[in-house]
Amino acid sequence: MKRFTQALGTSVALVLLAVPVAYAGSKAQFFVTINTTARTAYGAMGTARNSTDAIQNIYCRTFADATSGESVRCFANNSASVYVSCYSSSPALVRSVQSANDSAYIYFAWDASGVCQAIDVLKGSHLEPKAP
Repeated sequence: MKRFTQALGTSVALVLLAVPVAYAGSKAQFFVTINTTARTAYGAMGTARNSTDAIQNIYCRTFADATSGESVRCFANNSASVYVSCYSSSPALVRSVQSANDSAYIYFAWDASGVCQAIDVLKGSHLEPKAP
């Protein structure tokens, strides 16, 4: 009987080890943040869309025509109504923006002339999706 109890205990322990543990995963909100001194803006589109204010937004758009080729322009407006934008015709920056989805995190930086110097697009399960 002692061996049976030990074997049963070992079997139960092995079964419990084999059962996957459920974790909710990390979740993060990234409200639109603008630093006009450093000339940077960032935020997550889902967080901006779901915010309680009707002001903040962050997005980038691409444009193409036969004469000028492709270009990108990024925009951000925070909850304090600070608005910034930048523009670029860099193919690498255009491709970066084209990878975004509607709940992506966007970071962009610009120079004194308003030309985008960097655009970072992040997509991940930790980002807040747009509420329906």
